[in-house]
Amino acid sequence: MLSDPKIITRPAQPFAAIQLDVSRAELPQHAPQLIDEVGGWLGRRGVAPVGAPFFSYLRMYGESMLDMEAGFFTSRLLEADDRVRTGVLPGGRYAMLRYTGPYDRLYEAHMALGEWLGSQGVDPMPESVARYDHVRLEHYETDPADVPDPANWITDVAFRLGD
Repeated sequence: MLSDPKIITRPAQPFAAIQLDVSRAELPQHAPQLIDEVGGWLGRRGVAPVGAPFFSYLRMYGESMLDMEAGFFTSRLLEADDRVRTGVLPGGRYAMLRYTGPYDRLYEAHMALGEWLGSQGVDPMPESVARYDHVRLEHYETDPADVPDPANWITDVAFRLGD
């Protein structure tokens, strides 16, 4: 199930994440465990994540390849290491919708948001958004360990629109 799309303004938000180049087909086998790795990295530093984990799609290339990050937002900018990258998600305008359902249908939520933007005359990938500037986000509001039924998993999908 999809909510009605809307355009929101997000504040800048520090994060910690691990970057991964992966195919769409391999995403479920490789990306989710990165969330646990980043969570452990934060825990060893005595830092609690701010909210739910996210995937950030930085670049899509070829037929199905993704340059993405998996991580958490944090309350302050942390020092990175050779495995975990830190930075600040840019604040600004984002198109957003809420998807409720299993993760294997998230691609359809992305397509629906892109189609809605097109119907509004808004380019979902404007030139003003740098190639590695968090173009598309999935923010996982529901932890499957707490909510075992995939039909009830909630994910916010957001596209950065630039300024």
